[in-house]
Amino acid sequence: MKYIFFLLIYFLFAQNTYANNPVESPTFDDILKRIIQDDKYIFDDKNINIKVPLFADNPVQVPIFVDAKAIKNAKRLILFADLNPIEKIIDMDLVNLLPIVSLNIKVAQETPIRALILDDKGLWHIGSNNIKSFGGGCSVSSVASTDTNFDKLLGKAKGNVFKTPDSIRLKASIFHPMETGLVFGNSEFYINKITIKADDKVLANIDAYSSISENPRFIFETTLESQNYKIEFFDIDGNKFNMDIK
Repeated sequence: MKYIFFLLIYFLFAQNTYANNPVESPTFDDILKRIIQDDKYIFDDKNINIKVPLFADNPVQVPIFVDAKAIKNAKRLILFADLNPIEKIIDMDLVNLLPIVSLNIKVAQETPIRALILDDKGLWHIGSNNIKSFGGGCSVSSVASTDTNFDKLLGKAKGNVFKTPDSIRLKASIFHPMETGLVFGNSEFYINKITIKADDKVLANIDAYSSISENPRFIFETTLESQNYKIEFFDIDGNKFNMDIK
């Protein structure tokens, strides 16, 4: 009898957790387990806003914007797409950055996208949305790699700083193919580390993945004012690219 009681409690708990997932998918539980293991989490679309196109007609350049500044003192931001062959998109250690990011990604098919935000109490907040697309974006060679001036252009970066009423906005772009390695004959080649600094003070340490679109464009936000922002990009071939934003 006791066994049946505990089984019933577990079933009700599992059903309640599953029901709270606003965008169901067959891979979500396994991916989440790999990323946060046994940490506590809640679904929190109220405080996490993920903007995606109504329909992503270009699966190699799907714009994503995440705003979770309602979660104060956020420590980490992770993005992943449930049904992409390379699920993880970006993993940001928010030393002095706000939990806000804009970037373009590739999608293999229609997929849920998740933003995980770790608060200062150790609780993960999960925001969700769904990207509608015919897909195919993860198995296409980059256009950048076929450019006749590829060697000269690789790592060329530019950026701007904008002040908003509440923060400093950093915009950055860099020429890089971000190859997934999923196309026959093409090796993976992508930016995998990003460090953002303000006068040598670290704002964020970021892990990036090849699911980010080629020639990446990013928007970050901070409240730390500086006369000299620097972004360092590292790729898996050991290349380092520096960019100063003033």
